[in-house]
Amino acid sequence: MRKKLLIAIACLLGVCIGFGACVKGNDEEKTEVNISTYVTAFGIDTIYGKYYKFSIDQLNHVIFNADSLPVGADTLLDKIAIDTFSASGYITSGLLDSIVIVGNKADLTPAINKPGLSFKIISNDGSRSQEYSLQINVHKEDPEAASWTQLAGLPAEFLAARSTDQKVLVKDDELVALLRGDLLLKADISDAASYSWQAYTMQGLPSDALLNSALCYDGWLYMMSQSGDVFNSEDGVAWQKNETLSGGVMALLAAFADKLTAIKEVEGENRFCLTTASSEEWVTGELVPEGFPTGGVSSDVYVSSTGVERAILVGTPQAEDDRIVPWMTIDGDDWGAMTTNTSYFCPPLDHPFVMYYNKFFYVLGNELDGMYESMGGLVWGQSVGKFQLPEGVSGHQQYAMTVDDSNYIWLLVIGDGDEDTQLWRGRLNKLND
Repeated sequence: MRKKLLIAIACLLGVCIGFGACVKGNDEEKTEVNISTYVTAFGIDTIYGKYYKFSIDQLNHVIFNADSLPVGADTLLDKIAIDTFSASGYITSGLLDSIVIVGNKADLTPAINKPGLSFKIISNDGSRSQEYSLQINVHKEDPEAASWTQLAGLPAEFLAARSTDQKVLVKDDELVALLRGDLLLKADISDAASYSWQAYTMQGLPSDALLNSALCYDGWLYMMSQSGDVFNSEDGVAWQKNETLSGGVMALLAAFADKLTAIKEVEGENRFCLTTASSEEWVTGELVPEGFPTGGVSSDVYVSSTGVERAILVGTPQAEDDRIVPWMTIDGDDWGAMTTNTSYFCPPLDHPFVMYYNKFFYVLGNELDGMYESMGGLVWGQSVGKFQLPEGVSGHQQYAMTVDDSNYIWLLVIGDGDEDTQLWRGRLNKLND
């Protein structure tokens, strides 16, 4: 009995070796992987000192690198060593089936971003062969840099009697620009290649409306007046005073997914307060601590790596301030100052803007002469990496900025005098679809 079992096992092994392995793709189709003509490993010399791993698609017979080589690496691939090439048979290339010798240098540029080179694996007994294609993926753009496109700005006639507290924001696939109290500009940005501006006359806002206080919350636009009242609008054109939220409002702070936060004077004290779409009234919270900014406020609400919604906020510094201190919160009521005793802080900037982008915090202002960045909000330094503002915007004091849900940054730069504005759209290359 034992002898018969050994014979059966030996026969089964013979069938596996002779015919290869079959991988079942579906009920009607099978893909054969012949183990006698099988590539097991491939690699090339280091690129800028880094070794890039290559994978092998055995079903489609393609050798490729999932982690693309950096921009400029294509200039190194015209004469580079293949330092690893393992297979179960002989490895050949070219029309004459020349033997590939590991360690020799070869021109691999035909394989850049496409399966442009082929190798043949010939079984040791010469009875079978299989071709494999090589594709070397190389980044076409530097993933750590931003690509900026200048779009048509606003015509000069829209800039007459403009305010100095501009605001742009995104609502329902539209870029909304607030430049003066009686004019609203909208541009459909669902197709940035064919967008155009449409002008509307806003109605219902008082003369002391603070344009840069505008926030988008729960499908509505909210704005406050210098006298402490709150106005809202569904389309940005027709505004009405929100009676339940008006009175004593010192600043609109941030719009979370489920609440709008603000500062309100209550019985002579400045307190944080919040409202939800269901309550439609302010719920009074904690006292506003000393040093918390209330003028020229810029905030950004983001989702942290743990899935918790947070907000970061900066404001116009006072004359005696030697730095901008960001404040953070997870609920809109309990805010904490991100102070540091080191010299690595964000200096005072006029018209500050803050955003959370690609896991970093950025603050810019003054004449758009650069950005300050921080990973955690405490230690800041001027951004000297590849992620920079577009060339040509430095020196302009009036600007407005926002970021949409597709990670595009929209920068509206207001020109001097009758000069037209500049509108830029940019995105970090690694965040491209």
